[in-house]
Amino acid sequence: MSVTAEASPDTRREALANAVAREVGGGWHVESQTDYQAVLVRPGTKVNHILHLLLTLITLGVWAIVWIFLAITHKREHHKVVQVDGFGNVTVTNR
Repeated sequence: MSVTAEASPDTRREALANAVAREVGGGWHVESQTDYQAVLVRPGTKVNHILHLLLTLITLGVWAIVWIFLAITHKREHHKVVQVDGFGNVTVTNR
């Protein structure tokens, strides 16, 4: 929604709260928040290195190929910044 007049502080806070609620509903978590900006994070997956070490030892090193592939390609956490400008416009930036 694009607004051309200055928005009140309450309107800006409400716009941020609505935008954050939408993102949280999509699986994001609030890392930090001020009146007009929020930093959201979506955790990535972690590789269980102990399990893969055991599997590598049991398979005499063959499993190391899978372990290396998983360690390189696993998902890392993602960050997103949601902010509201002075006019009440909400912007979402992926980082």
